[in-house]
Amino acid sequence: MIRVRSAFLMATLGQYLALVVSFVTIAVVSHLMTPAEIGLSVIGASAITMIFSLREFATSDFLIQLDTVENKDVRTAMTVMVILTVFLSLALLMALPALVSFYKSDVLKPFFLLMILAVAIEGLSFPGMALLRRDMLFGKVTVIKTIAAVVNAGVTILFAVLDWSVVSFALGAIAGSVTTTGLTLLTRKDWWSFKPSLKSLAAVSEFGRYKGATNVVDRFYDALPQILLGSIMPSATVGKYSRAVTISGLADRLVLSAVFTVAFPALAAAVREKVDIRQSYLRAISFITVVYWPALLMLVLLITPISEVLLGAGWDEVIPVARLLALSAVFWFPVVLTYPVLIGLGANRSAFTFNIVSRSLSAIIICGAGFFGLMAIAYSQFIALPMQMLLALIYVRRHAYFAWSELFAVLWPSFVVSLATISGPVILIACLGFRLSFSGAEAIYISFLGAVGWFAGILLTAHPFRDEILAAMGDGSRWLRAWSPSSLRSAPSEVGERTSIGG
Repeated sequence: MIRVRSAFLMATLGQYLALVVSFVTIAVVSHLMTPAEIGLSVIGASAITMIFSLREFATSDFLIQLDTVENKDVRTAMTVMVILTVFLSLALLMALPALVSFYKSDVLKPFFLLMILAVAIEGLSFPGMALLRRDMLFGKVTVIKTIAAVVNAGVTILFAVLDWSVVSFALGAIAGSVTTTGLTLLTRKDWWSFKPSLKSLAAVSEFGRYKGATNVVDRFYDALPQILLGSIMPSATVGKYSRAVTISGLADRLVLSAVFTVAFPALAAAVREKVDIRQSYLRAISFITVVYWPALLMLVLLITPISEVLLGAGWDEVIPVARLLALSAVFWFPVVLTYPVLIGLGANRSAFTFNIVSRSLSAIIICGAGFFGLMAIAYSQFIALPMQMLLALIYVRRHAYFAWSELFAVLWPSFVVSLATISGPVILIACLGFRLSFSGAEAIYISFLGAVGWFAGILLTAHPFRDEILAAMGDGSRWLRAWSPSSLRSAPSEVGERTSIGG
């Protein structure tokens, strides 16, 4: 548990740092570019994502669930990744004229060419990153990802200021990919992994058959709204939808991204150690909802000032869409754990079946709503996400064997904490005339009242997350003591004593 807690804290720190960098990039770029330019970049990035998602059939994540990892496994993962990247790059190059013609934008041609290079370079880091995650070395992952994000953001903003338009994003992606791959290779020092090998191809194929298909479905589902909107609406509309998704997804970035990053390695380790998955799953649901639900509700209240700060003028249409997307996300909480739990238990077929069924039904709903505009897509999430939630719980329950009463028992305290979180802010908003546009000071007061309500709710319900807070405070105090001046002053003598004993 201590190991998982430490990994989660480091992954969370990485997500927060990435979020700060993303905030700065979005704020600057949204003031420098028009919604149409941002929309073109989103359309191009979505197309790249859909095409290169096919590499997931040879995902390096199979290294995480192996009992022991040998050199041949890593070399095979690298070899297959390179082969697929080259094949997909050539396919995209052949399709490039048709894509540029379909979206009627010549600027997408250099964008695609540069993005192909960025994706190819980034792929070389996948085996090393998978091994770092397998070993729960999320501190190193956080450092690498943060440095790469800063480099990406810096280059993107630089070229946006120089008026390179959509191409700025591709140049930033190249810089970030070079940084990620370079630092990963320097950290792992797995230079031998570039030596071609296909000795573990059977293991890669067996794992990637379902896992890869699952990830491909995910990537297609995520990119679908942008691709659909780009084909039936102006690129400016795509840009607005993209920004609405970004803002409404802040709670996901703050909470669920770190959970997903740690969940698969942690659950794979738990299965190897024969830990009770049912209890682990219910505990994870409890911890997710007690943070995620309050964060979502506070985001719904504060979306207007957040949008005004990040996006500036000309993005007013984003606010109601983002608010609906954030509110509908309350149903998303079990979905993020479904894949890690099922894959960790070896139920690869069930993981794939759940994904293909839930994503396909949701895609039909979203596609139908897409013809009626942005608000229709936002409202459609109140149908798609509850359906995904129900399917996720049904599929996990077949393998984790929890009772519905047990699930209700862990959700009820989180629900009470969520109500406690927003009670103070709602009262203040009522005193302000129920307007949702706040000054900076008012937004700070609302956030403060939300934080106080959340802590009060945790204490009043005796939520299990309280113990995690205390444990984290204990870890933090030990870390501070380790770096205190007194401990640093005593360090040389301690080293000297060990050296003398060793000599």
